[in-house]
Amino acid sequence: MPASRFGWSDLFHGARFLAPVSEEALLLAGRAAGFREGATLLELACGNGAVAAFLAEEFHLYARGVEAHADLLAEAQKHAERSPAGRRLRFIHGDPLHPDEGLGPVDVLCDLRLQGATPVEPLRRGGRMLVGRFVSRRGAVPAQVAEVFDLVEPRPPGRVLWRRDATPLEWERYFRPQERALRAYRARLHDGNPVSPVAIAADRQLAAFRAHGSYIAYEIAVVQT
Repeated sequence: MPASRFGWSDLFHGARFLAPVSEEALLLAGRAAGFREGATLLELACGNGAVAAFLAEEFHLYARGVEAHADLLAEAQKHAERSPAGRRLRFIHGDPLHPDEGLGPVDVLCDLRLQGATPVEPLRRGGRMLVGRFVSRRGAVPAQVAEVFDLVEPRPPGRVLWRRDATPLEWERYFRPQERALRAYRARLHDGNPVSPVAIAADRQLAAFRAHGSYIAYEIAVVQT
């Protein structure tokens, strides 16, 4: 693949989840939320579909995911094809910030990547939100960190049923595939070849975290609206 075509699926090649979460964190969140068999879940910006697939399989949910990037959507559809959840799992191309009205109402709205821009319209009254955010854990955050991570308040309004910060191992699993992908990408670069915007953004985020990681946390929480 030409270096200039380096995209999101290339950046996260080999990664299980596209956020600093783990199977353990998702299981704890699902139990805290009281996910029941047959409940409906909609994941916004679902990426490669691994989170929705995992939750559908473990809690026997009917899960759908919305993703705007075609390369990630293709990965998500592969997840659906091989998932034991079968027809209970479906992925759709669309704008996660403006999901189709026909996708709601759902029992659970999952957003691990939109950084505070979660549209809540698809969620039924009294439903649960599973949200993940990059948040500040110290006072004055360096401008570089605030900008590249788009830091927000820890969670949306509602009653917090459970919360947890990403562990060092979850951070490592998040960044390790990106570091490998960026090394391979740089090796393919040649003079005059346009630089990928995805690689630029990933490089900046990784550098900011390595330099100022003590200022930032990734919080996953279950919120009852």
